[in-house]
Amino acid sequence: MTPMESSSKDNDSKTEGSTKNEATAKESKLPRGIQTAFDAKYNIVDLQTPLNAFMSGQYKRSFAYHSLRNRLPVVLTNVIDTMTREKAELVALYSTNDFEQAARDELKTIIGLISQLKYELQTDKAFHDFKGAEPDQNDWNSFLGDLPSAERTFYRGCSLNAECYLYRKLYSFVENSIFLKGYDYFAKIKEQALIDNMDDVLALTKYTRRPEHSPKMFDELLKINLWSNCNDAANDPEAVAHMLNLKVLKNVEATNEYVLVDQSEEIWRCLDTANSKKPQQVDFILDNAGYELFSDFILAEYMLEQGLATKVRFHVKAHPWFVTDVTERDFKWTLQYLSQHVDYIISLLGKKFMQFLDEGKFELAPTSNFWTSPHAFHSMTQTDPDLYRSLQQSKLVIFKGELNYRKLLQDVCWASTMELSTCLRGFLPSNICVVRRVKSEIISGLGDGAAQALTRKDPHWMVSGSYGLIQFVDGSREFGY
Repeated sequence: MTPMESSSKDNDSKTEGSTKNEATAKESKLPRGIQTAFDAKYNIVDLQTPLNAFMSGQYKRSFAYHSLRNRLPVVLTNVIDTMTREKAELVALYSTNDFEQAARDELKTIIGLISQLKYELQTDKAFHDFKGAEPDQNDWNSFLGDLPSAERTFYRGCSLNAECYLYRKLYSFVENSIFLKGYDYFAKIKEQALIDNMDDVLALTKYTRRPEHSPKMFDELLKINLWSNCNDAANDPEAVAHMLNLKVLKNVEATNEYVLVDQSEEIWRCLDTANSKKPQQVDFILDNAGYELFSDFILAEYMLEQGLATKVRFHVKAHPWFVTDVTERDFKWTLQYLSQHVDYIISLLGKKFMQFLDEGKFELAPTSNFWTSPHAFHSMTQTDPDLYRSLQQSKLVIFKGELNYRKLLQDVCWASTMELSTCLRGFLPSNICVVRRVKSEIISGLGDGAAQALTRKDPHWMVSGSYGLIQFVDGSREFGY
């Protein structure tokens, strides 16, 4: 049994609050009349997302419907439960004795606002403008104002807009508070995602102490990096992730058949071609904290030490985002935790990464609100031209994970055989690499008949997370690499 087959079987048997299997099982137990009433009330149709349409909660067989109906309410419920359970700790941390009661009252107000947001999500209410002190308020309100009225609700709108709006509105509650400014609802989840996987961190560290300048080693590291996304604490059971981490290291090649598009060789050629007239910089648009971020560091270390890059620049989210996405705080906390770890090997590597940061070989890019905006990436030239010009300095831009993939493709259900370069709609600041586990029906670049064959084999292949993509778009002719 291959690692992916084992993971898939375990995903079916393990349960976790926000997984598709558990949520679907719960919904299927509801009386049919209740399900029908909900679907009728909110104009839900029992169809897959039509070709060339935005992924939307209006299509019941879409990942968007599952996410809005089952996953996101659980996220909000968990936040409410955590804040309620840790009320005394939060009040003590974020206030003084003189303002303890005021902090308690504010915390109660924020919990109430989150409950209201959950109600609006579950009843397909319209999006509200931002009216606080959000630094990106004008951009968000302009975007929302330009949406057709029929697309300005959770289920009727594009799923990407709905999910981004929910997480942005969620953070605005603490952002506009007096006492809880800077509070990260998900900080402990992200920290635990690394702490619980330190055995795997050590195993990966030992596995990668081989200084081989070869396409084969690079291919292995890309595959390891791809499957490290199985440690997404928001969606994947910990036991399954741990078992998969070890299986991947034991036999990386066994996962090859689950990589639906593998353009690792082209990515290697892109990086291994030196051009003294151009900066040898690689940019990572990061996804999850924890073991996956550590895997990103390992891949970046290899690029630097093998002369494939002289600098690796990391882009993080401006605030807590989609539960486990990396923020500046997570990035710095991870390096600090590794460098101070009791295991000598891990500590040594952590200090090495910290030194990379001091020397400018690792660089934390200036925080941009674009990554937490509702905009698809093709609009970057208009909405954030400075960021676009910054990415043009890079030899390769690596986009990690599901959300970045959906933003690259504008959450459109393209034909699966459509070339990724076409789906980008002109977004090509430099050479582009995509490393993504498939968790929704948004996909491109497959061969003729591949999607149909996969559906016959596994009707849920698009949302199972059992398949991955390593894709490359060549920007060399345009930018002279």
